[in-house]
Amino acid sequence: MQQNSMPLSEIIVRDKRMVSLLYEQEIPLICRRISDGKLKKVSFRALYDNNEVFWKQDKGWAFYVSEEHVQAMIDMLKELDGKKEKHYIAEHEAEAKNVGDLLNFGEAYESIASMDSEKRVSLIKQDREKLDTLLIEAPKENEKILEALADTARDAALANRSTILEAIHMGDEAARAYTQGIVDSTRAMVKSSTALIDNTIMQDELITSLVQRSNGTVVQHMTRVFLNGVAFLTYYNRRMLTSSLPNKIRINFDKQYKSYYQRLLPHLHPEDITLERVFHTGMQAISEAQLHTFATGFLIHDIGKAKDIEYHEGEAAYDRDTVVDHVRQGYLAVMHKTNYPREAGLITGYHHEYYGSPDGYGFYRALLANARKNNPKLKQDYCMSFTMEPMIKFNALAYFPAKVMEIVDVFDALTDPNRKYRKPLSSDEALDFMQRQFIDEELKLDPILFDLFRTFTKGKQPAS
Repeated sequence: MQQNSMPLSEIIVRDKRMVSLLYEQEIPLICRRISDGKLKKVSFRALYDNNEVFWKQDKGWAFYVSEEHVQAMIDMLKELDGKKEKHYIAEHEAEAKNVGDLLNFGEAYESIASMDSEKRVSLIKQDREKLDTLLIEAPKENEKILEALADTARDAALANRSTILEAIHMGDEAARAYTQGIVDSTRAMVKSSTALIDNTIMQDELITSLVQRSNGTVVQHMTRVFLNGVAFLTYYNRRMLTSSLPNKIRINFDKQYKSYYQRLLPHLHPEDITLERVFHTGMQAISEAQLHTFATGFLIHDIGKAKDIEYHEGEAAYDRDTVVDHVRQGYLAVMHKTNYPREAGLITGYHHEYYGSPDGYGFYRALLANARKNNPKLKQDYCMSFTMEPMIKFNALAYFPAKVMEIVDVFDALTDPNRKYRKPLSSDEALDFMQRQFIDEELKLDPILFDLFRTFTKGKQPAS
């Protein structure tokens, strides 16, 4: 795609009046066929007369407007209302080098989206081979390992998004066949990544500096969440297997945690609220297979996000309805268009539930509300489940890996260096904010898991 052009959807989101100008002036669009990258020019009016929302519904083509025409339309708008409009091009000058940078998925997205599915599979396999080599060589430089992990996670996230988007309009059986290569190569890559993460010291500053190279707010977020999420799960497992963690928590449970869980399980007698009620079947380590499955869910958790809106509240292009819908879109895509484990789909759809808080959103709360409507006596006697069965039977309020995902997700959003509407918080500031806003004032995150995450995060920070 030419460097001096901008996505049509980006232009329209920022000022709806652009539609009228594009139509009246018969502005030519640069149209790129996603399957093979073929370019052609067609007037906006011709496409609009056929379909008034063609840029939203035609998934086979991407539409762009030259910067020259964009600037001309901005000048027209200035003359119309006499106000100084923000310069669309200069606004992004510091961070955007081409069309890909204007998208939330970064400049690498254009390259990977233009590949066929076989080339994407080959890319992930090549990345995995690099990880396996590093695992054998065991270099002492953590930066080299983390760079490979970050690049691999980025490539896999973008390859999955591109392939699944292409499969969306296929029948379920055909879609699953089409995405199978990506699924298999990604699951193999995740196994290699988790093994390498287990042997690597993961420091916040190092992860951020490496991931920052990938120019796209969403793909940076997905990569950081994958790396930190897997590292945290590995830490959790190590604590479970090498220490008497459940016993220590059980000793302090009444004093430190019971009051929180009484808010979640008010129908139970206080004496019945124990650690075994927090974790269905008890607090436990997860298996290696579960670790790989949960890690896969972390990698693709935001696969349903749109590429041309802001995901930070307060930004000009922020659209809450679209933001909320991304979990539904991701959940349905993973569940119906791929053969990923269903557990990974649940993480995609359940990672913003916040224990039923009105501030949260997700697929499970709708299912639970409908189940309660059909059975008013239905109660949830457990806070979290490690497996799907209690979720399917509505015996638990939340899914363990999704609650882990929530914590890592919120922490990353608060410390995200791309935040433009508010200065990013330091790790300590973010943890204090989460304790206050997401636990003490309103119980959204799980307090036991959060305390473990706080200890984990403190351990990752370099000594001052």
